[in-house]
Amino acid sequence: MNEKIKLYRLCFENLKVYRNLLHDSVFKKLYNLVLFIDDGNQDLKRIINLYSTVYYNLLEAGKGCSLKEYIIEKILFSENTFTKLAAKSVNNIAINESLKKAAACDLDCLEFISNFSAKEIKDYLKESVALPNFLAESFLELKGTNTMLHNTIDNSTKTIIEKFLNITPWSSLIEELVEFHRQNGFGIFAKYKGFSWDGEKLIGIENLDPIRLDSLVNIERQKKIVVENTLAFLNGQKVNNILLYGSRGTGKSSTVKALLNEFSHMGLRVVEVFKDQLYTFPKLIRILRDVPLKFIIFVDDLSFEDIEENYTKLKAILEGSLEAMPQNVVIYATSNRRHLVKERFSDRSNFSDDEVHVKDTLEEKLSLADRFGIMITYPPPTQQEYLAIVDEIAKKRGIEITEKLHRLALQWEMNYNGRSARTAKQFVDWYEAQVKMEKG
Repeated sequence: MNEKIKLYRLCFENLKVYRNLLHDSVFKKLYNLVLFIDDGNQDLKRIINLYSTVYYNLLEAGKGCSLKEYIIEKILFSENTFTKLAAKSVNNIAINESLKKAAACDLDCLEFISNFSAKEIKDYLKESVALPNFLAESFLELKGTNTMLHNTIDNSTKTIIEKFLNITPWSSLIEELVEFHRQNGFGIFAKYKGFSWDGEKLIGIENLDPIRLDSLVNIERQKKIVVENTLAFLNGQKVNNILLYGSRGTGKSSTVKALLNEFSHMGLRVVEVFKDQLYTFPKLIRILRDVPLKFIIFVDDLSFEDIEENYTKLKAILEGSLEAMPQNVVIYATSNRRHLVKERFSDRSNFSDDEVHVKDTLEEKLSLADRFGIMITYPPPTQQEYLAIVDEIAKKRGIEITEKLHRLALQWEMNYNGRSARTAKQFVDWYEAQVKMEKG
């Protein structure tokens, strides 16, 4: 009997704090393989099938990473009592030393499992059955190419991954792990910085828009107001919900997206909620309430055709419903309309319908925007400002600023979507492609 296989089994069965990992597809299949061999089974077909299943599951779930990298990822982004308390330790809530010790013990068990090798299976089979060379070679090692490091852009995550890859025993990293969760949260909130809400659950966004605040030209006043409110929010102060309104393509949405890239290291997360999911907002805030991070609820392109259910829900949220808004949640919305709810000329006529209190209805329609504490206007740029935006984008891409560039930029805005930051970017995208084609 292979004694190392027995140790693998004991490490799986000794997991306490991270025991939920036994339900993970890769862990479950590997555990089943270890159990089968440790129980003395010598069915070659069954062992080959179990190992191939482990290999396949790791390849699919881990996207090409090694078993060690996969286990490190599961440790960092696990959601359990230890990781939750570690995240909350920012509020001076100490982690029980016995819990920390149990977690450290699990780390050593997981480190041992991460070193699982196909060699143990080969040695076991060679002792029990005649194993042809071509079948022995089919037990490939569970190795990868440091995929996690290549795909990780957050410095704190990259740093702790490198430590787990290079330091042993893993239990010696318990304080670094606590600090990681203190800075980044736990579970999905540690893994992702931006989320989409589908009405039932949060979906982590893999590829965030990389826009930065310094890339947004000609909206310095608007950026200043938003940044000041956001920094106050991150510092635990009471702040206002913000409505950013103005013409299409003037940088409203980009301002909110850029905040995440600037301040995610300070515990900021952004959750995008679509207008038709506003009625599920209470469910969302119950999820976010106890997470020790700060959340901007981002509602893009907000407007309503008439006083509808979602309008009523948003108004209740902003005014204060029976369920209080958590201190770690704020709403930033963008709109092309100042008043958010479409108003018709017929609304101003007392004879347009049978409603008695027409004025009350009209004021109700116009009142929603007033519920946002801060309203910021994004006007369309002048011609000079438009060309300044074109120049700034072109400079960052190494494109020479010429009279031809300006002439074509003005032709572009007249032929397409008018002057805006979005139009400027679209023009530079086109111009850059033209320059590259001319150079061959």
